[in-house]
Amino acid sequence: MAHRSDDSACVLTYTVESDPEPIQVSQGTTPKTATLRITITNHRQSAVSIESVRFSFPVGGGPAELSSNPGSAEPQVDDIKFWRFDLDEERPGSAVLTPKRSATLPPGGQLELALAHIEINSAVGTSTLTIEESIKNEGTCTEERPLAKVPAGFTTGDFRPERILVRSGNSAELTWRGESRPGATYTMLHDGQPCDVTCVRHWESPPLHRDTAFALVVEVTEGGNTAEYGMTTVVTVARPDLVVNDLTVGGNTTLTHFPAGFDLGDALELTYSAETDGFLVGYVRADQDVPETEDPPPALIVTVSAGGTERVTGVQSRLTERAPGDPGSRLTAVVPRGATVTITRTGTTPSTHALSWLPFGTGELKEVTNG
Repeated sequence: MAHRSDDSACVLTYTVESDPEPIQVSQGTTPKTATLRITITNHRQSAVSIESVRFSFPVGGGPAELSSNPGSAEPQVDDIKFWRFDLDEERPGSAVLTPKRSATLPPGGQLELALAHIEINSAVGTSTLTIEESIKNEGTCTEERPLAKVPAGFTTGDFRPERILVRSGNSAELTWRGESRPGATYTMLHDGQPCDVTCVRHWESPPLHRDTAFALVVEVTEGGNTAEYGMTTVVTVARPDLVVNDLTVGGNTTLTHFPAGFDLGDALELTYSAETDGFLVGYVRADQDVPETEDPPPALIVTVSAGGTERVTGVQSRLTERAPGDPGSRLTAVVPRGATVTITRTGTTPSTHALSWLPFGTGELKEVTNG
């Protein structure tokens, strides 16, 4: 599962994935290894000048440490022409990204990094990856990402809804895979009370009336130490209930309408104006698998400008259809009335995309044409 922070104070967005996911501890004489894959994204509308970004993991043999052999980590960066990513010999377990010459990260730009072949210690637990960002003329910021270390051979994953869109009042059906073993528990978190789902791999939610996020928390205890690993997903509700304060309606009104589907055609970017409040949902799916060595993958970026502020939502796809009917990587953007919405496609690999406008009132998401 990718770990990212949507409410971060940092300038850039950092997505961290491990391979394998979750990380397995070493057992016996042959150490287990893991690779941390890191994606850095600039969601701003202007270029960002990076002074340095440091990535560090705790060194030692305990449950909170990741590796007793930090020198086993191999830093990798996809763009070696403009960027340098090296281990810091003075700080074991630390690698630093710095630009060569005067490189910047452009708007919508991404960097793919990896700390490969890290030898994992033998203690089950939850370690961390610390990210220390330093941006020119912006200052510094620090974030942490959890790194669960589960017993050797333990696997879990594929947490997903049977349907990503349900009618208001219907339930969501969620499935996942995961091993049953002593010391392993599975807990479902949602809008209601936490639910113990240790003994099942299929769960039906209570009736939903608005878009709902679900988190499946897996805890594995061994030798008195516990690894905590979380997976998340979101289910969108068509014609959801609204929660408002001081609403006065003086006559008949219609609050929701059927969604309108569209795409950008051959255009790489189009701009729209919202005539009413609503949701913009969409997806992008690569027509062929995009290797990690190729950059950038197909991406769909939505910028909502309203009241002097901008909100950017973006997704990318490196995989083709994973199952029949799989729509690929999805996004949801909240659009207030009067907002300007810019939709951009990037990437050189052929891809499929689609969008739907879900208005709350009477009004279109109207294309803005020059002239």
